Amino acid sequence: MSQPLIERIPFAKMITLLAIIFGVSLGTCGMTALVSSRMPNGAALFVFLAILELIAALLSAAGLVLTVIMWIVLSAVNSLSRKRSEPQQLFDDSNNGDKDKG
Repeated sequence: MSQPLIERIPFAKMITLLAIIFGVSLGTCGMTALVSSRMPNGAALFVFLAILELIAALLSAAGLVLTVIMWIVLSAVNSLSRKRSEPQQLFDDSNNGDKDKG
């Protein structure tokens, strides 16, 4: 039997990656905007970079929100769908038939 969808999607890794992207892009967006406000000439490039970084921050924030919502919904659906009890496996099946070499 295959694993449930909630166990196949690496939500923790996705949230960590999106949070890092959000923090870095928001920080660099602020620094780029600060530098561009101090430069009278050639500020167009810095403004363009700040806009790109702001877009990256907004997209990663939206991704964070959607990922958390999807995680909550899939967890709730998974907990409602598992009504039967599963047998507990005490020993690993890979050792069947192997004799101790000691």
